[in-house]
Amino acid sequence: MDTPMPNITKLVTEALMNDPRTKNSIIEVGNNQGIVIMTGTVKTPAISQAAEEIVRSQPGVISVVNELKIG
Repeated sequence: MDTPMPNITKLVTEALMNDPRTKNSIIEVGNNQGIVIMTGTVKTPAISQAAEEIVRSQPGVISVVNELKIG
């Protein structure tokens, strides 16, 4: 099933908010035709990696650009 492009941002944001590894992080999500760009600051490299895995697993996501900063 194809996911309409505008819904990808919502889907990804909800997935990040519902995952215990990333729910306490402020991660901004942008979507350009299935290419998801994550920005913001997370506490550890493990959280950054988890966020990328979560985003990649969402339907309609073609590619992920991880611009998260660790701090």
